[in-house]
Amino acid sequence: MGSSSGKIVIFTALPLEYRAVRERMERLRRVDHEAGTIFEVGRIGGTDWEVYLTQVGQGNQVAAVVTERAISMIGPEAVFFTGIAGGLKRDIPLGDVVVATRVFAYHGGKQEETFKTRPETWQASHRLEQTARYAALNPQWAERQVPAGQEAPEVHFKPIAAGEVVVNAGASVLHDLLDEHYNGVAAIETEGAGFAGAASMANQVHALVIRGISDHADGSKQHTDSGGFQHVAADNAAAMTIAVIRALLPAEAAKTVDTARQVAGSERTLGVSSPVGVHLENPLPVDWRRKLLPPWFSEVATLEVHLVPERNLRLPMRQMSQLKDSLVSVGRAEGVFTAGEAVSSALEADFAAAFAREPHRSGSVGLAISQSGQRSCWEPLPCPSQLRIPVLDSEHIKERIAVLLRVLLRLQEVPLTRYAPALAIDPAEILTVTSLGAAAVSNSATLARGGAGGPVHIPPHELWDAETIDAAVPMIAEELALRLMHHFRGPSDDRRFSGART
Repeated sequence: MGSSSGKIVIFTALPLEYRAVRERMERLRRVDHEAGTIFEVGRIGGTDWEVYLTQVGQGNQVAAVVTERAISMIGPEAVFFTGIAGGLKRDIPLGDVVVATRVFAYHGGKQEETFKTRPETWQASHRLEQTARYAALNPQWAERQVPAGQEAPEVHFKPIAAGEVVVNAGASVLHDLLDEHYNGVAAIETEGAGFAGAASMANQVHALVIRGISDHADGSKQHTDSGGFQHVAADNAAAMTIAVIRALLPAEAAKTVDTARQVAGSERTLGVSSPVGVHLENPLPVDWRRKLLPPWFSEVATLEVHLVPERNLRLPMRQMSQLKDSLVSVGRAEGVFTAGEAVSSALEADFAAAFAREPHRSGSVGLAISQSGQRSCWEPLPCPSQLRIPVLDSEHIKERIAVLLRVLLRLQEVPLTRYAPALAIDPAEILTVTSLGAAAVSNSATLARGGAGGPVHIPPHELWDAETIDAAVPMIAEELALRLMHHFRGPSDDRRFSGART
């Protein structure tokens, strides 16, 4: 498989594991293999992956057969096995997640006077393991996926063992074997070896096993199962699997990022700015935030980020009504709104929005989708207590533009059209241009004004397809930030503001 197929298969063994993944998917439909294996195929919100889900039952043999069958029929770029496992390390609590760096088939060996192990072993896909490590570094991955009220699990990158025996005894010959020959193994289960073996024989199919710890394989399984830890472990493993898929770039997109970085590096060497999209002679019309939701009377300078579609998508009112509710949940999942924050929603003839106006934010934060298909989000600039005025920091603004662009791409399924990014600072009458580090230790700053003192707009002049925006977010964000900062060079008002002002 030399290029991206855009497809992923997730395998599970038990019904509770299957349901834990299924409830995180949308637009499901049934697909049957000619031999009888049933798959459900759907999408994971905010991604372009076509995801197939199936339940194989318990055991390495059936896992191997169905894995080979799925790879042959579907031609996926990546495959995952997710579910529960028994923990072999007492320092890994119940509910935590183990991403298998290696899978051992521990039953292989030769019995003479003593048993001599001859295990088969399969290394995790480097690409998927690295993606999992990247996903786990984001503290919001669990907030996005783990149900409210459920403690966020830790993620451990350790080897696992897979055999044909469900282990539930504190002391046994098998425990002694595992302790002597597989001491670094963190979990034990009964499907990973068959899955990993079948995937290894498929050309360039990336494979990864992700397990939640439901018991400690020590005789306490009945107690932990009745305590609900199977469901917790299955849910956490499914959550991590979805987080990895969200972070996984298709092969072609990964190549795009590598090429973009090479181009950017070359251009920096030559002193040239980052590459731009398809240039428009005239900017696309924008529904700026002030038009959608008039600013709150006490709002400070606020950053707006918009993605304006090349063509009017004319979203039906039924879809707009659904978006009104989903914007709140997506906003919480993506970290736009905090868990305990009161969020309001609005549905008008031409847009749907979710927003929070809280005193501690010194303004408002929100998300909106216009009936034309424009995606918008906004948040106040940071306002250090020392200065008590908003700070426009070039590095901070670049990072926030990148974050908000990714949020906009995940608001709903991205239609097949190109988008032009747009920015604004509104209101822009009172703010200062400096670094947040300097602002933290200063009690005075130069007041900066944008133009005549009104909003500062960076209109949408370049078109990009959504996949390119997603792959090249850092470069696009840097270019937009540079344009924005250009408007604040050489402020026309040199008055000084004191931290003691009222």
